[in-house]
Amino acid sequence: MADIDASTLDFLAQLRAQTEALRQGADVARRERDEAAFRLVDLETKLADSTATLRALEIYTGEATGAPETTDSPTEPDGTQVQSIEEAILRALREKEALTPLEIARAVEALGVSSSASSVRARLSKLVKFGTLQRDGKSRYSVSKTGSGATRD
Repeated sequence: MADIDASTLDFLAQLRAQTEALRQGADVARRERDEAAFRLVDLETKLADSTATLRALEIYTGEATGAPETTDSPTEPDGTQVQSIEEAILRALREKEALTPLEIARAVEALGVSSSASSVRARLSKLVKFGTLQRDGKSRYSVSKTGSGATRD
């Protein structure tokens, strides 16, 4: 009986060690999964921002190719579709050299893009951060030299 007790205790010790190793492995896998999920969300957000900015600049410079991505987007009087707030901002700034955020918000609305003034301001900040737009001392926005250098008229 002493042999059974010793082998049982040995087996239990091995099982405990194996269970603890599996628990630690599962914890590591969960952390890696969570970190990967955060990285994926971050990359998808950056991709969406970059894609929207690229599309807006392509439309601004006249280099947009292919069919529009959606068919239910607002349209301008000439029938061209406006895809995003960024595109509408760039179209508005193409008409006038420099505009205030309120003037830009009104122009975006006139293009048929429904957005709040805070959404327009957020997009303006993003476009300034990307170097597409610049802001002067009077809080007027215009296309930066980098952004306007690629424009074809």
